[in-house]
Amino acid sequence: MSKSTAANTKVLDRCDLQYGRAHNAYVFRDGQRHGKWCLYFLNKERGKRHRFLLKKPNGSIPNPTPAGREDALELAFEKYVELRSKTDRGEEVNVLTLREMVVSFLEKEERRISSRPHEGITAARYRLIRTQCQHYLDYCCRPGGGGSGKQVHTLRRGHLETYELWRQEQTDALDKQGRKLPRPGTINNELSTIGRMWREIALSEGFIDRGQLPDLPSARAKASKGESYRRSAFTAQEWVQLEKSARLYWSKGVSRYDQDGKPLGFHPITKGPNQGKDSKRPILRDTLFSVNKGKGTKQSPRARQQLEHRQMLYLAMRISMESGIRIGSLRQMRWSHVSANPTLSAEDQKVWCLIEVPAENTKTGRWYEFSAPVVAHLDQMKKIAQPKSKSDLLFTNRKTGKPFSDRLWRDGLFEAMVEAGLAQWAEDDSNNLRKIDIHSGKTLSWYSFRHTFITLSLERGVPLATLCANCDTSMQYVEQHYFHYDAKRATDKLSTGRLRLKTAIGNDWMKDTWIGDA
Repeated sequence: MSKSTAANTKVLDRCDLQYGRAHNAYVFRDGQRHGKWCLYFLNKERGKRHRFLLKKPNGSIPNPTPAGREDALELAFEKYVELRSKTDRGEEVNVLTLREMVVSFLEKEERRISSRPHEGITAARYRLIRTQCQHYLDYCCRPGGGGSGKQVHTLRRGHLETYELWRQEQTDALDKQGRKLPRPGTINNELSTIGRMWREIALSEGFIDRGQLPDLPSARAKASKGESYRRSAFTAQEWVQLEKSARLYWSKGVSRYDQDGKPLGFHPITKGPNQGKDSKRPILRDTLFSVNKGKGTKQSPRARQQLEHRQMLYLAMRISMESGIRIGSLRQMRWSHVSANPTLSAEDQKVWCLIEVPAENTKTGRWYEFSAPVVAHLDQMKKIAQPKSKSDLLFTNRKTGKPFSDRLWRDGLFEAMVEAGLAQWAEDDSNNLRKIDIHSGKTLSWYSFRHTFITLSLERGVPLATLCANCDTSMQYVEQHYFHYDAKRATDKLSTGRLRLKTAIGNDWMKDTWIGDA
């Protein structure tokens, strides 16, 4: 049998549709499908050919013999009208299921992953998008949701109206303020990703028209204006308490609390009229341990590395607090980014230096440079880190040489706040996932140092334009986020008129550092 004869056996009993243009639509029995009646349709606008098996609404098929021709023609005409309507609107003829849309979207997002800052997305961002898409699929697969095989053009526009309630029921948890999780911001982000997926896949590829895009109930999940603008910052007293405790105790590997978090108290006075009473000298205990227990623990490599990490994190607090640099930029700072300020006197250059922040290390993608009084901190950092070249990062793991991990940054700040008495370990705290309860109820993080710097700068009258230039932010952003901050000035005022910190680093005393006004 020739190739042409074999090909023709697939099309049996061909019959052109009455209203179909020549070679545009016809019905036939497919010899490779046991003679079942099918519709051939040519989408000339897109140059694609399609073949559809003809079925009745109840799922039955026309008689797969020449006798079923009339039933096949009737079904084919209805299908043809539907297909022509789609092609006239510029839509795709093929259908798209929810799972196919999600898979296509994730494949597209995965191709955007880039290690170059401000180009594409990071691998962590992709993992978040993948999780958001999985939540959406789970929502569609709930009872009555239609399932992941449902075709996108058949979903009603308001099918997301119960998404927020469903997510809260699935999470079934509350945050520290007693509000249901996930938070409104999380819901908004997920709905935004879902809407973008529909636009970039279902709409742009022609499977639906603009009128079929789902309604996103973002207004229902939107956080209140006051809540969305609120930022957490340290008060002047909280910062003094944290700095003093971190410098005197935490960064030295000792603590004023026992393993249960209870104060150890103070050493008793042994001489004089106050003998037996508590002195001002607290009882301390070592908190850094080594794999090698017993004698020589303090000098073990592990304990020494942990101590150095604490000292470096303390200096990171000081640098962040006295420069206002973003924590993301600080974590990526290299020694080559630090230089002397030639416009200052030799005496001032011992205190102030220039810090360059490359575009790839900033949130905004803009290069900028600022001056900060952090020379003493950087000198101490250099003694600890002992960089081999100017291209080295400031904050690197003393054992591996790699950048500080997220866990090291997070756990270090938590430990310092607990030692300062600003927080306590949460009930569900563990060594694998450290959790704290902050006494003030605020959400304090490494970003809080930047926020405190900006807040105190505004309070002491630093010009807004100068502050924005040094912090790489817009005046509009500062006006929106920081002028809403209602500081308890009566509480934060200091009797001396200015807050003066005299900080001990090693055996040397640095110059007084101004950090705020009354």
